[in-house]
Amino acid sequence: MATEKADVVIVGVGASGGIIAAELAKAGMKVIGLERGPKLSTANFQSLDELRYFQRQESRPHPKKQPVTWRANASGRATPIASQNNGNQAGGGTVHYGTLSWRFHEDDFRVRSHNTERYGASAIPEDSSVIDWPIGYADLEPYYDRAEYELGVSGKAGNIGGKKIEGGNVFEAPRKRDYPMPALFVDQAGKIFEEGAKKLGYHPFASPRAITSEPYNGRPACTYCTFCQSFGCFVGAKSSIMVTKLPEAEATNNFKLITGAMVNKVNTDGAGRATGVNYLGIDGSENTVEADIVILGGFIYDNVRLLLLSKTEKHPNGLGNGSGHVGKHLMAHIGARAFTIYDDRRVNIFMGPSAQRHTIDDFNADNFDHAGLGFIRGAQISVHPADLEAGPIGTAMSLIPPPGTPRWGAGYRDFLAKYYTRFAAVNAQTEHLPYASNMIDLDPNVRDMYGLPAPRLTYDWRSPNEKKRIEFLSAKLLELGKAMGASKVWLGNLSPGSPGAHHQGGARMGADPRDSVVNSYGQTWDIPNLFIVGSATHPTMSGFNPTLTIQALAYRTAEAIATRYRKSPGPLV
Repeated sequence: MATEKADVVIVGVGASGGIIAAELAKAGMKVIGLERGPKLSTANFQSLDELRYFQRQESRPHPKKQPVTWRANASGRATPIASQNNGNQAGGGTVHYGTLSWRFHEDDFRVRSHNTERYGASAIPEDSSVIDWPIGYADLEPYYDRAEYELGVSGKAGNIGGKKIEGGNVFEAPRKRDYPMPALFVDQAGKIFEEGAKKLGYHPFASPRAITSEPYNGRPACTYCTFCQSFGCFVGAKSSIMVTKLPEAEATNNFKLITGAMVNKVNTDGAGRATGVNYLGIDGSENTVEADIVILGGFIYDNVRLLLLSKTEKHPNGLGNGSGHVGKHLMAHIGARAFTIYDDRRVNIFMGPSAQRHTIDDFNADNFDHAGLGFIRGAQISVHPADLEAGPIGTAMSLIPPPGTPRWGAGYRDFLAKYYTRFAAVNAQTEHLPYASNMIDLDPNVRDMYGLPAPRLTYDWRSPNEKKRIEFLSAKLLELGKAMGASKVWLGNLSPGSPGAHHQGGARMGADPRDSVVNSYGQTWDIPNLFIVGSATHPTMSGFNPTLTIQALAYRTAEAIATRYRKSPGPLV
């Protein structure tokens, strides 16, 4: 058994862990980062292989070797889910993600209090466990700005210092300055979507993306290739942690990255204080890192599982679980979707970055009046390929044909041959309120390649509030599709209650130790030198993707550790 020592050990160096590693190493702290997967570089992604990266999902955890299971309710037996969205390499999911880089709205941080004030207490579903964040948008704005400029985000502001700007998102909260780079070019799908949305009186704009639209910080501009979502960028234009923060950390000589390291326990002493972690090496060896500070920066499944696996006599329900809330309040985006086809024009949606292009925010958060609708919250609506990855394999696997057209065989082949260049999808990336019954625990029946219990998701989005919201938004999608001039518009299939993308919750932050796991810095209430970062700490979600908020929170936590906790260890307030 090998033992190493550091000031800080970070489990997982992705969207949050990579930022904290760089910031603490630059502050002079000795940092060890443990990563389950390999360390890759831009050179590893010269093979633009759709089968390898989309179908076989090489950049993501293997569903059989590293399974995650799902069941709709506590009475059922969970079965492995087919694919996972998180990463399996240094840089995490930012290596292969679609790069959407949104700031949350001001009311996204105050879902309970805002909706109670505007619509009354009865607007909150009785069975929802929703709480407000312990911080607000104004607390994060400086860190949003820092993430956009240090990592490199392209876009167009819609609200600078309270002044609304045409062409940007007029619903966004005030920002200090514009994005560091202009938005990416508008493609045919974005143009069609923009025209249709404006016909209906909506406010379309180009989605902000962590992609360089022009040379930036020594990196080249986007080449507008097809291979973006599910792929690592072959020129380094995608602002992943792999090409931004990890090189910064390594340049300090205070950071050591250990790959092939599967952490299976957070160690604590008799007083309950974290002392480091145990991990299994790529050769099967058992190893230890001793550290003054332990930071869990993995995906929410892994963070929650590690807390539960690390239970002790002093922490019999798992670390950080004195409140009983570890694993609870799981949320994921619900994806209502409509498909459009065109007989009189080509859309060529496979051309260019395959994340969402143009967007409307008119039906997101509380940007519209919910009185009398029977639900709260909403969705970001945008145009994109069938399932973000726009190549022929991704399209064939994801494009649901219109009623009357077969899903397989010669009929489907002919449909794809005709409409591959003539279709677009319109998606409502729909928020889901937290419910205590939606949770993560350890599966007693399924184990991974290391012999550890698989994370088990117990989750069903089909509560009355969510179903009414989906019905409302589905009607808006059909309306948009028709306004876009489509020859035919139809709805895609909804999931059978299973979780969609961008999983959040499981170790939520709060102002009260009785109903949360961590404070606003990700510091566990029970163990002050144990921090959790990433989307597991989000008390509520947004219709927006969470990555930029994850990154802003990571900058905030790193600053607090480097400037305050380091000098005076204890609870951060």
